[in-house]
Amino acid sequence: MSRLFRSLLDLLLPRTCGGCGRVLALDEELVCPSCLRSVGREKLRNWECNPYFARLDAHESLVRVGAFAVYVRDSIAAHLVQRLKYGRHHELGLWMGMWAARELQPTGLFAGVDALVPLPLTPRRLRWRGFNQSEKIAEGMSKVLGIPVRTDLLRRTLDRESQTHFHADRRRQNAALAFEATDVDVSGKHLMLVDDVMTTGTTMLGALRALEGNADTRFSVFVFAWTPLG
Repeated sequence: MSRLFRSLLDLLLPRTCGGCGRVLALDEELVCPSCLRSVGREKLRNWECNPYFARLDAHESLVRVGAFAVYVRDSIAAHLVQRLKYGRHHELGLWMGMWAARELQPTGLFAGVDALVPLPLTPRRLRWRGFNQSEKIAEGMSKVLGIPVRTDLLRRTLDRESQTHFHADRRRQNAALAFEATDVDVSGKHLMLVDDVMTTGTTMLGALRALEGNADTRFSVFVFAWTPLG
């Protein structure tokens, strides 16, 4: 796209930063430099042994658990996720996945992973939103890492949003019913489950438990952002 055409288009339809909402300059894409610098990156780098394993009940088949950013209210990471999900900016999900993969690839988080498995939405939720935000993040990661995205392994039967009013124990019970595995054999594979945000970990744990019936399957978890411990 020529600079002149982009300039004219920006006058008619100004592009805004996915983090702070300000109008982007001509040479800026999706997120402004200030937000790129100030997003609260996760500083943990010991992916194979960190406190977040406890959120997933220290699942015995887990290899690594990691995140790119820390999710706190009104943070840049929170604004990015919210704009992706509720502003329907699917291109932002691709960009977020590529950004995270480029920065974290040297840390070994993705080493040996055979497939990226985005957590699915229910058909109703997918129709309403128009796309799966976790799938877009995984597709962006795949562009950088060369790891295939598999959307044929899991089905979702219960919306996470529909159970937010339940007590923590009830949410854990529901999480066990929220996903079901397809009949695709992934025995012996190393699968990385991908989601946008992890809070209590119950949703991710439900997905792990749905897939663990495959023999000798190992799992890793990546989320764009997770909430602080404590």
